[in-house]
Formats: sequence, C-alpha cells, structure tokens
Amino acid sequence: MKTRRAFAWFLPLGFAAGLSACGAEQPLPQCTVGRGEHAVRYTLKTGTGTCARKKAEVLGAQAFRVPGSHVPPTLALKPKPLADLEGKDPDPTHSAVALGDFSTEYPNQAGECVVPQMSEARQVVSADPGSTVDRRYQWSNLHIQGQAAIPGTQWWAELTYSEGDCTATYEAVGVFPAIRCEKDGVRDPEICKQPRSGLSLDPFFPITCEETTNLCVLDGQPPALVH
Repeated sequence: MKTRRAFAWFLPLGFAAGLSACGAEQPLPQCTVGRGEHAVRYTLKTGTGTCARKKAEVLGAQAFRVPGSHVPPTLALKPKPLADLEGKDPDPTHSAVALGDFSTEYPNQAGECVVPQMSEARQVVSADPGSTVDRRYQWSNLHIQGQAAIPGTQWWAELTYSEGDCTATYEAVGVFPAIRCEKDGVRDPEICKQPRSGLSLDPFFPITCEETTNLCVLDGQPPALVH
C-alpha cells in the first residue's frame, strides 16, 4: 500500500454530485469512486451487542491518482462516526481515514474495481469521566462498480467494526450520493426519487428509505439498475 497521510481537507460532509446511468455503450473509465458522501447499508454477518447494531450511515469517499503515471489510484474512506470524533483523539497514529490501493487502473472483466485491503480507521477519545470511546473500521474486499453507466457510484465490501471490547462483521453496500429521506424531521421515502440540483440519486437506481436512519440506500446488490 502506498503511504499517504490523511489530509485535513478530506471530504467536507455535505458535498456530493450526481452521476447518470443513462447513455449509450462507452469504454470503461478509469477506476474511481464518487467524490463526497455515500449512503452505506449494513447487513450483519457475525457479532452481538453494541457493535452489531449498525443499519446504515454516511461515509465520505475519494480516489487519488497521479495523472499519467498508469499506477492504480488510492481509495480513501471516512465514516461519519469517525469524522465526528476527528481532532479529539490525541494519538497521532490513529486516523479517521482508511486508505487502500485499487488492484488495477481500469475495471476488470466483470466491470469492477477492487480494493483488496485498507488500513484501519480508528478514533479513541475520552467521553464521560473514566470512560473512553474507541471505534475501529477495517474494510476489505471492496468491489466498486466501474461500468460506464455507474462509475464509482455503487459498491459493496466487507467490514469488521469494533467498538470498545466488542466486534462485529458486516456486508456493506454503498451508493452515491448520500441523501436523507426526511424533511423537517418527518420521514418521506419519496424524497429518494426527487430530482434536485447536484444531489440527485440516479433514477435508474433501485432505492429504498432505510427505516432507522432515514437514509436513501441501494435496494439490492451492485450492479443494481431499474430496467
């Protein structure tokens, strides 16, 4: 894995730009990921207790590449629960950002861009007197859709999540951009389908409103399109 430091500017939460699934057959683009916030849906595989309660959350994502180098890019992920703690962890060896290299510069024959392994993202901060919040994300086996119709906007991965002394594993499914299906605190699933400037989900994506977080998440496994 290429060594890169976590950038202080990384992913101001709230920025995203929609990409369309419409269009004729095109050459596969270089491996990338939607730059900004993704909505991630979790399916529990193993674990109990606090660590096993994840349903969905927002995650910042970005890909870095050296133009003209023909070297596969590096993926950076920042879960919002760690972004909320960033700057409070006194240990400089802990980062809220997970980094991992794509295995290829262009999608494979299955139309996917794979990131086999990522560095651990972790934040440890003091909470109430005598207590500590310790959250750790270990991502692996990321498969990002690299097809021309949906470059970097749908993906799935394996996540090992730890909080304190407990650990759980999940299958994670992400979609870009992240949109909340609520207005003025009221749940409204129709918001997931409403076009908006710069923040619309592709109308060809099957989307559902996750009940516990009111996030618009992908309904199905990538690549998922409504025909």
